[in-house]
Amino acid sequence: MRLERFIQDLRYAFRMYGRTPVFTAISVLSLALGIGGNAAMFSLVNTLLVRPLPYSQPERLVRITGVYPRAAVPFFQERSRAMDVAAVSTGSEFNLTGQGAATRVTGSSATGNFLAVLGTAVARGRSFEAGEELPGRDGVVIVSHTFWKDRLGGDSSAVGRVIRLNGVDREIVGIMPAGFSYPSAKVELWIPMRLDPSNFLEYWATEFMPLIGRLRPGAGIGEAQAEDRGLMAQFRGTFPYPMARDWNSDSTAIPLQTDIVGDVRGKLIILLAAVGLVLLIACANVASLLLARATTRRKELALRAALGAGRLRIVRQLLTESVGLALTGAGLGIGLGAAALSVFKSLLPASLPGLSQAAIDWQVVAAVTALALLTGLASGLAPALSAAQVDVIETMKTGSQRSTSGFWTRMRGLIIAGEVALTLILLVSAGLLLRSLYKLAAVNPGFDSSHLLTVQISPNQFSCAQRAACIALYDRLLERSGEIPGVTAVAIANSVPLDGQLPTIPVDVEGHPKTSDHPAPMLWLGAVSPDYLRLMRVPLLAGRYLTRADGTSSAGVVVIPASTAKHFWPAESAIGKHIKPAGSQKWSTVVGVVGDVHQFTLSNSLPAWVAGVIYVPYAQSEREDGQIPAAMTLVAKVETDNSRVRADIRQLAEGQDPTAPVGRVESLEETASGSIADFRSTMQVFLSFASAAIILAAVGIYGLMSYWVSQRTYEIGLRVAIGATRTRIVGMVLAQGLRVSAYGIVAGIVTASLLTRFLASMLYGVAETDTLTFALVTAVVLGVAVLATAYPAWRATRIDPIKSLRAE
Repeated sequence: MRLERFIQDLRYAFRMYGRTPVFTAISVLSLALGIGGNAAMFSLVNTLLVRPLPYSQPERLVRITGVYPRAAVPFFQERSRAMDVAAVSTGSEFNLTGQGAATRVTGSSATGNFLAVLGTAVARGRSFEAGEELPGRDGVVIVSHTFWKDRLGGDSSAVGRVIRLNGVDREIVGIMPAGFSYPSAKVELWIPMRLDPSNFLEYWATEFMPLIGRLRPGAGIGEAQAEDRGLMAQFRGTFPYPMARDWNSDSTAIPLQTDIVGDVRGKLIILLAAVGLVLLIACANVASLLLARATTRRKELALRAALGAGRLRIVRQLLTESVGLALTGAGLGIGLGAAALSVFKSLLPASLPGLSQAAIDWQVVAAVTALALLTGLASGLAPALSAAQVDVIETMKTGSQRSTSGFWTRMRGLIIAGEVALTLILLVSAGLLLRSLYKLAAVNPGFDSSHLLTVQISPNQFSCAQRAACIALYDRLLERSGEIPGVTAVAIANSVPLDGQLPTIPVDVEGHPKTSDHPAPMLWLGAVSPDYLRLMRVPLLAGRYLTRADGTSSAGVVVIPASTAKHFWPAESAIGKHIKPAGSQKWSTVVGVVGDVHQFTLSNSLPAWVAGVIYVPYAQSEREDGQIPAAMTLVAKVETDNSRVRADIRQLAEGQDPTAPVGRVESLEETASGSIADFRSTMQVFLSFASAAIILAAVGIYGLMSYWVSQRTYEIGLRVAIGATRTRIVGMVLAQGLRVSAYGIVAGIVTASLLTRFLASMLYGVAETDTLTFALVTAVVLGVAVLATAYPAWRATRIDPIKSLRAE
């Protein structure tokens, strides 16, 4: 019997959908927009925050916060009682040769036990064995499933093959299963981490990395945290050179999943809240429309009640209709969610492990279905209760569709006011991000990127063991690239601004002796050709630029930017002061001070832990190990950026060294634009949310005022009959629409001023309560409210008083 009644309700609901196609389409599309965004966000949140890591007992995996030299690995492994400790470097680029054209791949060095600690295994072959971290036994490599498929063609006999990385032959001993990505989705291979105390720089200074651990049986994370504090204090005292007293003083053990997600967690929660607001707006919009339709169906529902339908049956019928709309919207929303998912993925770091596995799966479909049911009930409950309170006798006697209760009219006004408030919150958020993007785009980066093309050339580092070889290579490249038609000037640099690289070096600074409180500062190392600063149009403020005379055999010189000069010598001129790499015996003299350049990002010129910048002649430059940098970027000033010039530059770069991978030729403007691409994408997503919200709010206000006018046809006709002018009628309707909107705007401003503080980390140069943004958004919402009310107001002036009074 119940099933039969449910089928009857369902059939009736579908007939109602067919009778009101416009209403049905608006409701379904509104819900599809809200549910689609939530489906995409559910996928990301489920993959990155909820779903356990794909390892054995992932809840027992921890990350020891901070970064550590290789010397820390055996120290923690030998002394930790709560954890089995391993280390995997964050990743660096390797030259892969012998597999077609030379190319760059990202790989990590890892301790032999890293797979055992993670609780995973290779799909083919074996893991690293004991002793393979020792020099002479480390010529092995484990490759990712992607590397095996894409670069080795899925060769079933790949285990045992030899590949050449950075000029060193390594045997493939294992292939990881599909989907494995640690510590980054960019990492394609893992080599043994060489633990050689006799190599001082490698063991203590050149590579700082995270430590991971697996809690031993019976140990909890609290025990690991307490142990880590003690071990950290002990290890700090083992450094063979001065370290800051507060180095890693806040080190602790945290769940590995928390570490992997990192700062992305906050962004995910903000995006989830944003799509949640869109769904609430859509739900309010549909509830408002259903309330209006329930009023127009009063005669129909009164007739059903007179024929014996109880209130519960009427409520169930109307809820069936609203839930049906929601489920239909969910079906369409899942399709929209699949498209939106790729957009949301672009807002997150592509290197985030597990990001590529996020998809609309059965778990997401189940969650969306449950959300649709809840949405259908939430949007349909008030209209159903309103319809159930129909006065059968009064409605049948008068035949009027007008509501005799002001409660549900006020309720609908409150719903629309809430919709306006939520819309204002989204608009303010989008406005703040838009203003931030505008300010970022207006930032003076300190250099002129126009008509500059760049391409990276990456010889193996061992090929620069003889400095003269690499100096000759790049001298030849500069000479020949300057002869390319259309190229007017050329230079080289180990890193160009905003390219994402971090070429840093610890230094000694004259007048700043190293202590435990002030160890060797880290500086951004710019190894450049003499014409680089002029080519980039970095202004000279004092002294001179680097020149061709600053060669290998001449006195060491450096140029520093103004901020670095002020940091180290705030009260005196920096010209004539001295700087040298830590551990080196050769001092270099500061010969020039130039303008500051945004090296790291447009919003943050340098990372917080980098104290300044030095520009060194390439022929005099050296890394921490004393070698000259091998990988360099050619910067070419061109008359016109076209495909022919780009092809000529790339062809010349490839011809210098067949074993040196050559990157993509791109303009420096593209690099600068790409540095804020994620910020721009976030702003565009919020703007799309806000656009959908303002459209839904406009529909809601329009529907409310159209309903209000229809309910007051008799009153308006009477006012006209006794002399009310059209202007007075328009003013009355506009006042009603703006009153509801004003309530929503006030509530939205108050709520937005509290919530936008969570956006602070995503803003640049704009306060989270920026007055101008709030004022402009308020004006936009008021304007939309006026436009949405204008047509119902015009319709009110067209009411014929004679017809309205006679009909009543």
